[in-house]
Amino acid sequence: MVIGRWSALLGVIGLACLMAACSAPSTRPSAGRPTTTSSPDAPPSTSTVPPSPTTSSSGVTTVENLVVTSADREALTAAFVYYKNVPAQQIAGTEPGTVYYAFVPSTGDYWALAQFLPSTTASLQTDVSLQDGGSMGIFTKPAGAGWEMVEAGVIPFCPTQTAIPPAVQALWGLRDVPACS
Repeated sequence: MVIGRWSALLGVIGLACLMAACSAPSTRPSAGRPTTTSSPDAPPSTSTVPPSPTTSSSGVTTVENLVVTSADREALTAAFVYYKNVPAQQIAGTEPGTVYYAFVPSTGDYWALAQFLPSTTASLQTDVSLQDGGSMGIFTKPAGAGWEMVEAGVIPFCPTQTAIPPAVQALWGLRDVPACS
């Protein structure tokens, strides 16, 4: 059992490191990118923060980076619990610094990417299900609907092979690692 928990912890750490490396550009200014994008490490906020859009070469806004609220974190956790079919009390919520949130005006869809932590009372079965990327969820919320988890994460995390739209991947600074080829 101890080996399983260490393995899960190492998997989460590895995925967190991968996410941090992949998302670094979204938190630093770069050419053609707004300098006011929200950081995935920002604490939950209930205030209204103006979104940070990205623009295409034609000047049309394609994606807006949003600050996730506590209510959104709770809804994402509920969607994760439903998708994974685990008891809600076994998931502690989102892992700090791992929630990405965006809006695509052209489709009216919201997208989120998040990692989740087991509760201190999680079963071994739940701990194991969160290994090897299983703690990650990819979510969408179409206009007028609630959050739905559409995919679980895997290692290696290959964003181009997921449902995340390319414009959202670019906004979040997600890139495939060499192991994705």
